[in-house]
Amino acid sequence: MSESYLYNPQLPIIKPGWQGNPMRKGRFLNEFKEANHSMWLALKWQLTRNPQREEKKKDQWVPAVHDPREFLQSGQDGLVWLGHATFFLRMGGVTFLTDPLFYGVSLLKRKVPFPVNPQDLPPIDYVLLSHGHFDHCDKPSLKALREHHTFEVLTSLNMSGLIQPWLPQTPLQEAGWYQQFQLPALAPQVYFLPAYHWHKRGITDNDRILWGSFMLRTPQKTLYFGADSGYQPHFSEIQTVFPEIDVCLLGVGAYKPSFIMQASHTSPDEAVQAFKDLRGKTLVPMHYGTFDLSDEPAGEPFRRLKELEALGEIPGKLAMKGIGEALYF
Repeated sequence: MSESYLYNPQLPIIKPGWQGNPMRKGRFLNEFKEANHSMWLALKWQLTRNPQREEKKKDQWVPAVHDPREFLQSGQDGLVWLGHATFFLRMGGVTFLTDPLFYGVSLLKRKVPFPVNPQDLPPIDYVLLSHGHFDHCDKPSLKALREHHTFEVLTSLNMSGLIQPWLPQTPLQEAGWYQQFQLPALAPQVYFLPAYHWHKRGITDNDRILWGSFMLRTPQKTLYFGADSGYQPHFSEIQTVFPEIDVCLLGVGAYKPSFIMQASHTSPDEAVQAFKDLRGKTLVPMHYGTFDLSDEPAGEPFRRLKELEALGEIPGKLAMKGIGEALYF
């Protein structure tokens, strides 16, 4: 079956020899390995007893929640984790919001509140949307953000058809992997990069919209937002293009049972290996503690990362932040 390649011809490709994102019959493919996301696997999960069921019931751990307004109003460069995969970032005085999710999603309620009223967020210059899954591309959150903010969306190939009706007259750029978005000369450089993941929102739209991750770079700081991804060699590939990465935001939750989750998310151990592959200096964990998405006990990612830190397995710095807690650059 022949493959085609897609990229945005208006944006530069930054990796030598990269042809664009591979596709087959109009559906995007992962670079190194295809994963099984069939409904049969989901059914198997529902019919399989969780060996940690009792432990999970007893584990009431939730992240600490802080008031982020001091940082948000400060104008200083840095980041604040707002829960799940949502970060407010300020680099070179330019502001970004990643995968905005202010409320519950589908039938899932937040275990901890969004730490600030969304309308009280400072001005947002750019919204980074990594992929189309409901817990990363949330229609109510994007529409609420648009009521109080004017911003540009930086996102993946084929995303505009989904979100443009929600955000009329909002500027939007779509990129393929290893492409650089067009931003003003004095703004941070922003790149769209690979992830090992997939797309689905409806019955027939499997992998019709691309997924990925982001790199943000100023002369002072380089930051990687890993979004949703299983562990694959793309982390090492990214490092060859970006040899100096200061901060890595990597997911550490929703990883059990591995037979269904390993192709979507990284466990704490896999995230640490990804951090080693990226050769980052500071690891900021995310994608845990906000929603109950999987079979591991709520506090297991936190505890395992602390164990790995104590064992000296994490090179550089582990910055375990509470929700609303800032990391200044």
